[in-house]
Amino acid sequence: MTLLLVIALLLSPFARTQHSQSTAEQGLVEKGSSKAEVHQALLDLTNPWTVMCVAAHPDDEDGSTLTVLRRKYGIHTVSLFSTYGEGGQNAVGPELYEELGVIRARETIAAAAIQGSEPYFLGMKDFGFSKSDEETFRAWGRIEALRRMVFQLRKLRPDAIITNHDTSRGHGHHQATGQLILEAFDAAADPQRFPEQLNQVKTWQAQRLFVRGARGPNTTATDSQPTASQQVTIDPNEMDPMRGMTYAQQALLGLQQHATQGPWPKSISPTGGRIARYTLVKSAAGAAPLPNDAKTPVDGLQLPEAIRSRFTPPTIDEKPLTGFAGNHTEVLVALMNAKRRGAFTAAKETVALDPERFRLMSSRLDVALAKTTGISTNIRTRDVLAPGGQHKLEVTLDNTGEEEVAVKRWGTSGLTVAEQLDGLKRPDKLLPGTSTFQEIIVTPPKQTPISVPSAEHLYDGRLFGSQLVVEAELEIEGVRFVVSDAKHLEVAPAVEITNNNPSPCVETPATVLSCSSASLTLTNHSAPFAGKLQLTAAPFGHKLESTRPISLGPKAIERVATGPIATLAPNERLNFRERAWNINASLSDNDSKAMVTERRFPALYIPAIAVAGIHVGYVSSFDSTLKNSLSALGVQAKELTPDDVATKDLSGFNTIIIDNRGYEAHPELIASNDKLLKFAEDGGTLIVFYHKTNEFNPDERRKRPQLAPYPILIGDDRVTEENAPITFLQPGHPLMNFPNKITQKDFDNWIQERGLYYPREWDPQYTALFSTQDTGEAPLKGGVLVAKYGKGNYIYTSMVWYRQLRAGVPGGYRFFANMISYGKSGAADK
Repeated sequence: MTLLLVIALLLSPFARTQHSQSTAEQGLVEKGSSKAEVHQALLDLTNPWTVMCVAAHPDDEDGSTLTVLRRKYGIHTVSLFSTYGEGGQNAVGPELYEELGVIRARETIAAAAIQGSEPYFLGMKDFGFSKSDEETFRAWGRIEALRRMVFQLRKLRPDAIITNHDTSRGHGHHQATGQLILEAFDAAADPQRFPEQLNQVKTWQAQRLFVRGARGPNTTATDSQPTASQQVTIDPNEMDPMRGMTYAQQALLGLQQHATQGPWPKSISPTGGRIARYTLVKSAAGAAPLPNDAKTPVDGLQLPEAIRSRFTPPTIDEKPLTGFAGNHTEVLVALMNAKRRGAFTAAKETVALDPERFRLMSSRLDVALAKTTGISTNIRTRDVLAPGGQHKLEVTLDNTGEEEVAVKRWGTSGLTVAEQLDGLKRPDKLLPGTSTFQEIIVTPPKQTPISVPSAEHLYDGRLFGSQLVVEAELEIEGVRFVVSDAKHLEVAPAVEITNNNPSPCVETPATVLSCSSASLTLTNHSAPFAGKLQLTAAPFGHKLESTRPISLGPKAIERVATGPIATLAPNERLNFRERAWNINASLSDNDSKAMVTERRFPALYIPAIAVAGIHVGYVSSFDSTLKNSLSALGVQAKELTPDDVATKDLSGFNTIIIDNRGYEAHPELIASNDKLLKFAEDGGTLIVFYHKTNEFNPDERRKRPQLAPYPILIGDDRVTEENAPITFLQPGHPLMNFPNKITQKDFDNWIQERGLYYPREWDPQYTALFSTQDTGEAPLKGGVLVAKYGKGNYIYTSMVWYRQLRAGVPGGYRFFANMISYGKSGAADK
């Protein structure tokens, strides 16, 4: 994937969640031929090397180093991520799991555009925080993960590799990634390893592997200290004269694109950005030694003698072109002369010695000519494509420069279109300061793979949709060069069905068969549509069916609400056990009778009950899990804003819930915390879900007092094994028995983990209900702390109930129902 393609991905309409850019970011991802962009294109001609940064998750990349290497030295930089980061938390919205992975992939593309790098993904599953490489490899499969990494090394062909992951410390995904790159470094050059790949790629031997922060020749800390010849130091605090900010400031702008993992600092520390020191841990046989004064990981490397002369950069009076960036005519003449003499090209047999490097530098020379002349071609569309449909796109060719150019070829490729590579109606010439455009018709073949919704295609290679490329071959004074643009376009069914209900849809004895009321959105991506929508399901042995006609105009969007497709008598709701079922929604066309779209939406019945008549208020943080879960339990509930908490009468509520990290999401709640405690003191139940240490613990600098009625200090301990054993410490406690009796079964089939940021200290007024621990670790007892406070109750819980509620884990609903019911009729205080 070229940088052009990365930027195309960033700007293309495939991103349904648009990512706004700061003013500074917009200045870095330049449109047109700005001075900085021309300078970068000329700088890129001076460096034929590729450096790869290997990381486990988005935001683990060494953004400052990547920025320095590309923006200061012109090194071709790529990042390789083991996962999409889908197992993490979301600091800005409701999306989790695959939906979060889609967003983080887009955030990574935005960050990479600022860094000047290209992102690639192995697509290993992020199953949440792991404490060991063993657990990670059980989930990933060590051989499969290695196979994917070796393939990317052979495909991307880095000369040097950097990583900040060692093999034995920190996140288990980091440990595993650190081990994999150590092995892949050699395996990629071995034709006996994964030989089936050699039909697509050739073996490749990177020359050097560096680990940031390693103190010795291995990737784990040792007593030995590296010599100067083993290290490269990258200081990002130098000013970039072309962009008016330091490389560290640019890297921070990139980091800020990872919004779901924020909040991030708004500015660089007064002491500057962190200096990165990399230790050389592996060298290929015969690789040139690292110079004592190396400034980059590729310093001192030499290309093979057979091709070395072909990569001599163009100069003016034997000086780099970057020193003449303001002298347009001289630079253009130098670039054209370089093109005439065949810079970065050679005889076929010579190119075959390192075809990717020749291809990289040849394309960089074309980019330099395009930026210097101010010529570009672009695809513009906001359409989502549908197989078999016809879609209009606008293709433009712009000349913002001073030269008249001849247009030798202009066309598109990648999808079935009315005009192919030399088929666009092109002008013979493009005068300075002019542009031309043409509408083209894209007709994706009926077999074009669907990529919508993106979350369903995170792992199958369809995440970014289908690619369309526009390319123009231009000529100035007999010198030809190519400009191009690429867009990845979403491909959806002719009519897309979106479910507006939670997924899975959960119902309980109080709401049984509520999921049979469907709320769907139908989006027509193609021609007028007339057909039939059919809903079918079979919960509890009842066959349910509903059919209605559908008529949609071109590009029309219609919300369809269906009433219950069946009813169930109250006495039939009794004694149901947990069971799952599905609602199937299908659209067929009236003319062809063929199925156009079919979607399946999961539903789940859970025998969880809350005390009847309770009234619950809740302050959400980032998603609708509380709203959906309370609705599933049939509880009267109201979402409260921080202003409601501060100004409204809370006495009408029986229970108030502060969602995960609620004090971080709504810092203004801290000023109203005494009112929340007074609510509990007067007889209510206040429930606080987990927070991080720096979001809950007392902090004078942040004017944050002790938020709990009796002291609680949060730590960083967590239980990451979702099947970690649970020991009941107070099996007779009312919270464990009413209105649902909690048993060991309620902790079966949990999702991702048990709990996060467990309290490390708490007042004796609290009762701890159970303990749990990861393998080989001491038990953690603070997962649920309950205290009587005045006439009411206070509950702090670090268990990840929100993941269990969202996924429809029965035990999560049953314990949640007990918490919101605590202290009400039938629940004895303790």
